[in-house]
Amino acid sequence: MESLFQIRFCTLLPVFFLSISVLAAQPAEISELLEGFDEYVEQVRQDWEVPGVAVGIVRGDEMVYAKGYGLRDVNRGLPVTENTLFAIGSTTKAMTAVTVCQLVDDGLIELDEPLIEYLPDFRMYDDYVTHHLTPRDLMCHRSGLPRHDAAWYGSDRSREELFHALRYLEPSRGFREAWQYQNLMFMAAGYLVGQMRGASWEQVIRERLFGPLGMERSSMSVEDSKKDEDHALPYAEIEDEVRPIPFRNIDAVGPAGSVNSSVAEMSRWLIMQLNGGKFEGQQVVSSSMLNQTHTPHMPTPSPPSEEFFYGTYGLGWGITAYRNHLLLTHGGGIDGFITQVALLPKDSIGIVVLTNSSSADIAGTIRNAVMDHMLGLERIDWNQRALDRRAKAEEAQTEEEEETDQIKDTRPSHPLPDYTGRYDHPGYGTIRILMDNEQLRVQYNSFDLPLEHFHYNVFQGEDPRIGKIRLNFHTDASGMIHQLSSKMEPAVDPIVFERTPELSAEARERLQSYTGSYLLQGTEITVSMRGENTLVVTVPGQPPYTLVPRQKDNQFQLEGLPGYWVEFTSEEGTDKVKAVVFHQPNGMFTAERKE
Repeated sequence: MESLFQIRFCTLLPVFFLSISVLAAQPAEISELLEGFDEYVEQVRQDWEVPGVAVGIVRGDEMVYAKGYGLRDVNRGLPVTENTLFAIGSTTKAMTAVTVCQLVDDGLIELDEPLIEYLPDFRMYDDYVTHHLTPRDLMCHRSGLPRHDAAWYGSDRSREELFHALRYLEPSRGFREAWQYQNLMFMAAGYLVGQMRGASWEQVIRERLFGPLGMERSSMSVEDSKKDEDHALPYAEIEDEVRPIPFRNIDAVGPAGSVNSSVAEMSRWLIMQLNGGKFEGQQVVSSSMLNQTHTPHMPTPSPPSEEFFYGTYGLGWGITAYRNHLLLTHGGGIDGFITQVALLPKDSIGIVVLTNSSSADIAGTIRNAVMDHMLGLERIDWNQRALDRRAKAEEAQTEEEEETDQIKDTRPSHPLPDYTGRYDHPGYGTIRILMDNEQLRVQYNSFDLPLEHFHYNVFQGEDPRIGKIRLNFHTDASGMIHQLSSKMEPAVDPIVFERTPELSAEARERLQSYTGSYLLQGTEITVSMRGENTLVVTVPGQPPYTLVPRQKDNQFQLEGLPGYWVEFTSEEGTDKVKAVVFHQPNGMFTAERKE
């Protein structure tokens, strides 16, 4: 983990009054509508100790307001401008939805055909869902799958690997039964876009969306935005101090939230949304398909209030009404950034609010203030409401004694070294338990945490980004530790990781020698490594099959296919692998290694 520079926010407040606007002058009507808005945004930013904010407003087919407040880089005193790049998080989802709709426009897919028709290797935990889930289902959060964010957050697995891991993730509700917000399903939607275009989702976004909209500096990875001269650094409040934190690379689930942009370029996206899919005379997506993204598909669990109507969800947009005005909106949040994007279609108004702190969500407060100003409504002090809620929450937390289910005065059943090792789950990946100065540590994805004994065979670690993680170790009938479980997804039972013997360097080298391409009756079959210990065989048009070791070193069972196994053969008198023989109930089939 990168070191965090401890910066006292309060010592920098005088510098934060700086704001920069793209507009030298505004129409008199806009200036009148936005009277007092600048001061309000600055007050909100300071009340919540957020380093930088950018606000963009469009009306009809023009940008009428774009301004930066505060700093994009506190240490160097660099200001936010209308061109400063921020990570926009899950507001990316509406962009992915448009690229899927473009596939429909081009006759490549239908929204309501089963996804497996286009991606034959698609699998879900439930076989019925596998054969009935559609592209539309992917984008309106009704697959039955809860978030399962721990399966990808901080992981170094590829998008393709995460796509194939979906089959191991347990649902918490019935198919199309309820709305459950989901990132992996939008990842799958982007994977579909790439596969159907014979490219990557990133290439399609660049060519089919950012290109026509002139969003030249917008990118699909923080690794790219970091190279731009005008980009915001991510911040968070840690131990009562606002500090810079590392950028979070989420390229693997990029279609769910990896875009980086500025209010100047996001304004072009909003103009297209408000004008039937058209921008500067070019039809980017058909108006009929864009309307599909703006149409309610699922009710969301958001009760109405005096200002907001019941909530529903379209394709990448939340849909409601604000004070009797139709509102489409979506938030986005990733380490160090929180965003709000909104459309008032009947009023032809679009709003984008970008911030570079993940500790204080002021983007929604500012969005609401923009709506009050631009609609000419009586202004509500949304900031004061939020401050009052925070004060009440802090008071309640102070009065409440911390409750714990910890059982005191217990000890682990084994010496600490017995808990060390590798533990695997096919959907969640690998957990490693290590010894460090007579203390256990857990390594999972990009996280490396010390573990404290909680009680019995339960240990606990904590990280400010993910909170507490509790691991429960299990023994088999012989008393040996063979599993660990953790409540990584609150909506389902604890995720169980099986202990996996660590292979020697010699054994890993042997597995590596089996990888490569093989020809079976003119069809190319690929054998590859997944992680450090596992072989996978891929046959065109079929899902990849995990190879499970049998008694002999060169023989492997195809996981999930009883009676199917493979045997790697070598040239006589050498260790050079020459073929793989498939043993099936209907015979033996030899695939020769391709040089």
